[in-house]
Amino acid sequence: MTNSGVKLTVVPVNQLQVGMLVVGIAEQSGKASLSQSGRISSTQQIALLQKKGIRKVKVQLDAPHQFSSEHEELEEKKLPESPPQPEPATEGTKVKAIFNEAKSLQGKYFEQLRQGEPIDIRPMEKAAGALIDSLDNNSDALLCLAKIRAKDRYLMEHSLNVGMLLAYFGRSLGMDKQVQRQLLIGGMLHDIGKIMTPDEVLHKAGRLDDAELTIMREHVVHSREILSKQRGFSEIMIEVASNHHERLDGSGYPLGLKGNQLSVYSRMALIVDCYDALTADRVYKSGMTPTEAFRTLLGGAGAQCDKVLLEKFIRCIGVYPVGTMVKLKSDHLAVVVQRNEMKPLRPKVKQVFDLATDAQCPFKLIDLNGFEEEEIIQAVSARDYGLVIDDFMER
Repeated sequence: MTNSGVKLTVVPVNQLQVGMLVVGIAEQSGKASLSQSGRISSTQQIALLQKKGIRKVKVQLDAPHQFSSEHEELEEKKLPESPPQPEPATEGTKVKAIFNEAKSLQGKYFEQLRQGEPIDIRPMEKAAGALIDSLDNNSDALLCLAKIRAKDRYLMEHSLNVGMLLAYFGRSLGMDKQVQRQLLIGGMLHDIGKIMTPDEVLHKAGRLDDAELTIMREHVVHSREILSKQRGFSEIMIEVASNHHERLDGSGYPLGLKGNQLSVYSRMALIVDCYDALTADRVYKSGMTPTEAFRTLLGGAGAQCDKVLLEKFIRCIGVYPVGTMVKLKSDHLAVVVQRNEMKPLRPKVKQVFDLATDAQCPFKLIDLNGFEEEEIIQAVSARDYGLVIDDFMER
């Protein structure tokens, strides 16, 4: 609070709303400055603040969300050059740095293999080991990061999420960290063969015809060939890439393996790959909610996938996995940010949207385990409400 009694609060830039009165910068990585206080007039203005490196701003709480003559529209000016101040390394920033390093290596490997160049797997093994260690204390944060994806980069984002979920699944099954690391790397590169698939087939929005389907299915063969030629890839990694489209009843591809021909790692890869594909938003379609995806997978359990493993996977990631948008009893929408293993129906959520007013509301963290007045009604699709779930998750 200022000397004049004006109430101020610090708001992350990605949580600003049109009409808010900004009176100063609270945190930034760049050198921008505000020439005067002003009101946010558009979402483009918020994006500009983010581009300038402004992370948090001071907002006048008791200022009505409307324009008046006493405040100009927000403006920016450059400050003289000065050495950037190092930020303290928090546990969250460490986790994000480890995750981003693995993601960067994944992109590098995809490009090198696309060019026919050999890759050095050792940096990825090191990054994967750090990620596996972080799963012990920061699993929800990592799963949040993996959940954030760009619909126009489906191949990379899907592979990344499959790798993270496979490692997490392996952890929940009591597999040692060496196996978890192999599952993570195998998942991150399981679709590498798609670099050989023609773009007109790979990115076709509609249903593939028989000839196109045959071409698409060849990516599994290409994945095995590409990884088998590289040094350092284990049998588990290659198995994840080779068998994630095989089915217990032999109806899968490319070899039609079935039953005992599929190891536990192949069966895990099938479940995780299908789950992530079903729940992912694509440019041309909305993904299913986790509940709908579980229902679909359970419909094929016993015939196409391992029912016992599937049930363990559902318990592992929870009825409402991290990143799920849910409708609350209070008629708000919220995003699940932390699971509750003891009470899976009462996770920690971030309230983001008021259905009564059809508008975003100030973000509010709610631990449903300690707030009995509130509860989840159902999982919903963000796109059904014209929302993008990534806008409400930490990057």
